[in-house]
Amino acid sequence: MKLRYLILLLNISLCAALLYCTLQLKSLEYHAANLPSINDRYETVSQGLASGNSPEVLMLDYDCIILSISSPDYTSFLYEGIDHGDIILDYIEGDHLLGKIIFERNDDSIMKIKNQILLICSVMVGIVLVLMDFAFLMIYLRILRPFRRMENFATNLSIGNLDVPLYMQRDNYFGAFTESFDILREELKKARESEYQANRSKKELVASLSHDIKTPVATINALCEILEIKLHQDENIEKIKTIHQKSNMIDHLISNMFHATLSELQVLKVTPTEEPSTVLSDIFHDMEQIHPIRVQDELPECLIICDKLRLTQVIDNLLNNSAKYANTPIHISYQETKEHLLLEVRDFGTAVEDIDLPLVCEKFYRGSNASIQSGSGLGLYLAKQFMEGMGGELHCEKDHGFVVHLALQKAC
Repeated sequence: MKLRYLILLLNISLCAALLYCTLQLKSLEYHAANLPSINDRYETVSQGLASGNSPEVLMLDYDCIILSISSPDYTSFLYEGIDHGDIILDYIEGDHLLGKIIFERNDDSIMKIKNQILLICSVMVGIVLVLMDFAFLMIYLRILRPFRRMENFATNLSIGNLDVPLYMQRDNYFGAFTESFDILREELKKARESEYQANRSKKELVASLSHDIKTPVATINALCEILEIKLHQDENIEKIKTIHQKSNMIDHLISNMFHATLSELQVLKVTPTEEPSTVLSDIFHDMEQIHPIRVQDELPECLIICDKLRLTQVIDNLLNNSAKYANTPIHISYQETKEHLLLEVRDFGTAVEDIDLPLVCEKFYRGSNASIQSGSGLGLYLAKQFMEGMGGELHCEKDHGFVVHLALQKAC
């Protein structure tokens, strides 16, 4: 309800109440005692008593009280009539006082006036109170409550809670503002989500690139080590050592960048597709130049679900870990089941401690035997994340060395 309609209703109601009270006051009448009439009634009652008429009949006919002097209640009735202001006349026969004839005054009209005035005042006060309560209720519903909702909404916005909507109410004075503020909330929420997705994409790109760069850098390091062994000219050896040193520096910087970026992300993006199982042969062939690999079984030909880039990173992590911590030949074996292609990567180095084995795939965890080697504790963690992202599995065990089992899901 609009405020002007509310004010108009209040004015009309108050005018109606005043009109009612005025009419009631004008209708009040006060009737004073009519002495001539009372005198006539007194004469008639006196004559009736002298004629022997019954006092009870006369009292009923002429609206009076006949009080005999011999009555035991004579004194009390007489004082009561005096207090009430009644008209008291003597009933005399000859020279003897026989009693009193009492005519009641019409003073009850004053009480009626008082009662009616009290009623009118009560009605007026009641109407005013009801109208005030109604006005306050409307003000609360139309102004105060919507304002408090807007206040709470502004508080949520200020603390960044953009999931609490501000419901629009067109019938209050803040309806237009409500709609505008809620549109603002939705736009802010969309902008925040877009910013979050953009930042996440950038971080994923940085993490992915930094991790992918580590593979060719590791290859450069390995080739530098080989050249340092095979070359005999001091000048060439110094150059190779310089390349090796700078390569290690790049690897260290990339690791730091990767560590900082990955700490803000839960997992890197994995896009699995159908690939022939021969991608594994290609991956191991490329890495044979760096790591001594021995394939124990023939690779089964089938279609597998994998992300070739992530699968390459998984195997590269496993081989690099074996070369870093075990420095032994690496044995690869395959096994095909109805639903999976199983791959086993085994080295024969110093076994992982029993206390470390359940934690080697945790983020940033490094075993007790890795303290003398540089690293961030992310290799096996990422490998496990990538395998699960491709719908596969990775788990580790001790068996005369360190063994990693990979389960790649076969395409239907």
